[in-house]
Amino acid sequence: MKSWTWLPLCLLPTVAMADLEIDNSISLRAGIWSSDRSLTADTDILTSALWGRQKADLGDQGKVVLDWQANTQSANRERGGLIREAYWQYYFGDHSLKVGRQIIVWGRADGVNPTDNLSPRNYRFLTPEDGEQRYGNSAVNLSTDTGSGTFSTIWFPEAAASSIPLQPMPGIDYRTRTPHRSQWAVKWDRMFDNFDGSLSYFEGIDPMPVLVPGAISATGAVVEVQAQRARILGADFSMARDATIWRSEAAYSDTPSKGSTDFLHKKPQFRWIGGAEWQILGSATLGMQLTYTHVFDYANPKDMTPGFERSIAIRQLATSAQTSPEQYGYTWRLANRWINDLLSVEFSGVADQTEGSGIARLKTSYAVNDRLSLKGGYDYYYGPIESFFGQLRDNKLLYAQIEYSL
Repeated sequence: MKSWTWLPLCLLPTVAMADLEIDNSISLRAGIWSSDRSLTADTDILTSALWGRQKADLGDQGKVVLDWQANTQSANRERGGLIREAYWQYYFGDHSLKVGRQIIVWGRADGVNPTDNLSPRNYRFLTPEDGEQRYGNSAVNLSTDTGSGTFSTIWFPEAAASSIPLQPMPGIDYRTRTPHRSQWAVKWDRMFDNFDGSLSYFEGIDPMPVLVPGAISATGAVVEVQAQRARILGADFSMARDATIWRSEAAYSDTPSKGSTDFLHKKPQFRWIGGAEWQILGSATLGMQLTYTHVFDYANPKDMTPGFERSIAIRQLATSAQTSPEQYGYTWRLANRWINDLLSVEFSGVADQTEGSGIARLKTSYAVNDRLSLKGGYDYYYGPIESFFGQLRDNKLLYAQIEYSL
């Protein structure tokens, strides 16, 4: 099935002979990070990367898109590369067909998106932009404009799970299991003059993995990191009224959990987020959203007998952000631009009031000229170690990056 990813690359001989237009962008990046996003003790990490995106317009034969990156970092002398997208897109009548590796983003809320479950992320990757942690999954994506909305059907021949930081635990060996099954999704999207919304359904693998206790020996224990099956029904909308944009998004997730005493699976849950974005003080924007999560069949693992399985159950609920049956919180984002839009500053965050945890982020960017830009920022995690954000406290970091577009 992995050959699906390389189908667009197999079309390169056709591309070479076609009367085409090529859009090519390549950038060089270098940065320094005060720590990593893998909960290790590494500090003062130097990074360098080469990013590229190429698009070939084949006229009547559609287009081919390739998005890739290669990177190195000083910590542990890590090197790597990734083809984030490689797909062929073809238009016929009111239909659009995409085949290959593609990044599919769902959701209209700002930052937190309960319906966004189609493209995995590498949460350990050092980049200033959250969207650059995404990478594509092989898919066949057919969209049809019906006149009363766009209907999309997506089939994935294979699932993909996100890479997450794992809390170090004495005597614990984490082993990642790759999901092996197909998955599919459908979505109906409707747009009006000042309102747009969608309904969606996904059946496959939740990209956020869970922790499952494994074998125990005299030298330690194994914890399996595995993504598990989920059925997710979602809806979202956004609406513009005067100078205000209103957004809301909700999703119900059904999982294989076998009741309140089952800590081997993520629990079924309902998540909602909603709020508005206002323009203030001229060019500045302020966004505020409330969040709510209800976890079904919740049980407190601290009531279990102390031991290996109890410790993993506590970590599992923190990883799944299911540490309480009812969770309330909010998000915020304040952004502005100065110096003819050359300098941008953004202060944002997510807070879980139930657990007293969250993340606050400061990001700045300055365009020196059309090719050279500077970026910097600070990520601050806080909260109890047994909460979703609190377990990432060691990932607090300060960074600076320079980027040059060729």
